[in-house]
Parts: sequence; C-alpha cells; structure tokens
Amino acid sequence: MSVKLKAGSMELETAFIDWLRTQGYNPPEGIEPFFHGSDFVRTQLLLIHDSEKQQLLEEARQHLVRRSRDPMFAGQFPAVHECRDRDGRPARYTVNMTLSDDGAEWIGRAWSGGDYLGEIHGSVAGRRVNYLELACQHVEAEILARGAAVRQG
Repeated sequence: MSVKLKAGSMELETAFIDWLRTQGYNPPEGIEPFFHGSDFVRTQLLLIHDSEKQQLLEEARQHLVRRSRDPMFAGQFPAVHECRDRDGRPARYTVNMTLSDDGAEWIGRAWSGGDYLGEIHGSVAGRRVNYLELACQHVEAEILARGAAVRQG
C-alpha cells in the first residue's frame, strides 16, 4: 500500500476537500484541524516510517496552505460564519441560499467543535437587500435557542 499523505497527491486533496465539507471549515482555518482530526491522516501516519513523518506532514501541510490561498480552490467552499451556542461554546455554520423574484430560501448547516448539529431551514418573502444578513441572524438564533438540539438533517 502506497503512502498518500504526500504534497500534491490527489488523495490528499480529495480527503481534505471531503473533510472540509463534512466538518464545516474554510480551507485556511481547516488545515490544522484536518491534520489533528481526520481519519485519512491518522491511517496514513500508520504507513509512514517514524523518520519520515515530520517531513511528510510539513510538506503536505505547506501544500494545503498554498492550495488554500488559490482563489479557484477556496471559491469551491461556502463562507463559514462563527457564533456561540447557548452554552457559550464556539459554533460555526454555512449558509446556502437560493434567491428568486419572490424572496430567498436558505439552508444553514451548523457545527459545534467536531459535532455536526444539523440543518436549519429558513426563508423570507419580498425584495430585500440583506438576505444573507437575515439568514445569518436566523441560523444564529436557532443555534443559540436550541444548541445541540438543532440536529434535524
């Protein structure tokens, strides 16, 4: 079995992208949590000789830093917003929005630490200039009100 935790490997990038999407991180902020919490990294480290681990990890980390600075790469991910849950713990969420002539609908996906809290759906009718602000206020209010009980989707 070959080592896939190498700078520039397709497997490394694919694992990073999948992990970012499931954990709700922007690429730059997700690099360190990826190296500390992903199953991909954990299993790959078992295949690497101890004398090579630090160098391969650093090269892979620097590769992901460079990729995360690329607007074409980073543009694939929704913005990650931060707030606090009802217990004061840091929480984060993304908003996917659909606009129409009649208003807007959104789906917020929320996380607290490594826990996925679920989806929060919302909508507003009428023409507004602040749809994203309204969506963020709604999602944050739900996270604050329901905390870990958000789990729906």
